Amino acid sequence: MRTILSKFLLPVFCPSIVVAVVQQGLLVILPLYILHLGGSMAEAAAVVGLRGIGMMLADIPAGLMLEKVGDKFMMLFASILFFTAMLMMGLIPETLIIMASAILLGFAHGCWLVGRVSYVGLVAEAWERGRVMALSAGIIRFGSVIGPITAGVFISLLGYEHTILLFAFSSLLMAFFVMGWVVNHLPSQLSENSNPVSHKSHSIMQIADVMVEHRKLFATTGVGAISLMLVRSSRSLLLPLIGAALLLDESSIGFAIACGAVVDTLLFYPAGSLMDRIGRKPILLISLFALGCGLIGMSFVNSYYALIGLAVLLGLGNGFSAGVIMTIGADLAPDKNRGGFIGVWRLLTDMGTTAGPFIISGTVKVLSLAAAAQLAGALGVFSAIYLLYKMQESGPKTVTPIPNKSD
Repeated sequence: MRTILSKFLLPVFCPSIVVAVVQQGLLVILPLYILHLGGSMAEAAAVVGLRGIGMMLADIPAGLMLEKVGDKFMMLFASILFFTAMLMMGLIPETLIIMASAILLGFAHGCWLVGRVSYVGLVAEAWERGRVMALSAGIIRFGSVIGPITAGVFISLLGYEHTILLFAFSSLLMAFFVMGWVVNHLPSQLSENSNPVSHKSHSIMQIADVMVEHRKLFATTGVGAISLMLVRSSRSLLLPLIGAALLLDESSIGFAIACGAVVDTLLFYPAGSLMDRIGRKPILLISLFALGCGLIGMSFVNSYYALIGLAVLLGLGNGFSAGVIMTIGADLAPDKNRGGFIGVWRLLTDMGTTAGPFIISGTVKVLSLAAAAQLAGALGVFSAIYLLYKMQESGPKTVTPIPNKSD
């Protein structure tokens, strides 16, 4: 652990803490902000989905841009977009502006994740990759604890607009850490067999080649990535919406979500250690099944304490999957056209992230909030069964020993 922290604390973990707190806080703020402005439950769900669309729009361009500018400048670009999106939200409290800003916010997050996955995948050794990715995911869980509480407290004290502006200026810390401690890597220069004159990896046709070459992988392991992100995003959205349906105030909703996030956060390092020892597939299957069952259980919540209990249960399922999607993507990314592969991989995961809120929104509009929770949960359970038979392990085929206790 000590070696990993000394190697990745400033270039990866510190800026990730800023991103995690701000982004997890915004997952609570966005739907409640829309409701505050007079929007419906369906519109509140849709604005989170628009953020997911922004992430999807970023993935392929970010993968191509990564080949040209490198991971450091990709993350710097993302920090500028984060600041701009939140500045718009805070200064212009109009529904259409908030929706447009949500798309830009998602675009920024997509660029950030492409840069970070590439950087960590290149710098981390194979035997430590699962734990580094899990620590990164653990930081997101830390943000899930601090972000909702911070959002709830500052909304109560300052209101929605000033809270968002505070988050906007806090996001500039990302650029500080990236500028000072990240060493830039150009993926196009990594492969010994790459042609320095050729720039095929910068073209859309090369993306098509990646999708064709790895189509079987995307149809199996990619389904796992889509499914896990779908149930995760459904969980993140349903918890505040059910809290609102129970007529709870923002601070109470934030506290309930934070209780689940505490449990979630405690599991990130054990999850990373298990990934390095028993593989990625068992972790993914257990998490999908647990989250699916938990989402089905959300349809029966009828009190504040029941909401807290279910948030804790979902935190257990989500915590067990800490870093698994990033680890699998780093395992599978080739040296040749690395940026293109990561872009496609991120697109698949963002499809799940985006689909969740829109499935919830459509089901709420046609049926009910309880039916939306049941549908999302069923998708998680059936995906776990499918992957049990179709997915191949992406990690080492044998147990990889941990070099020493300090790591």
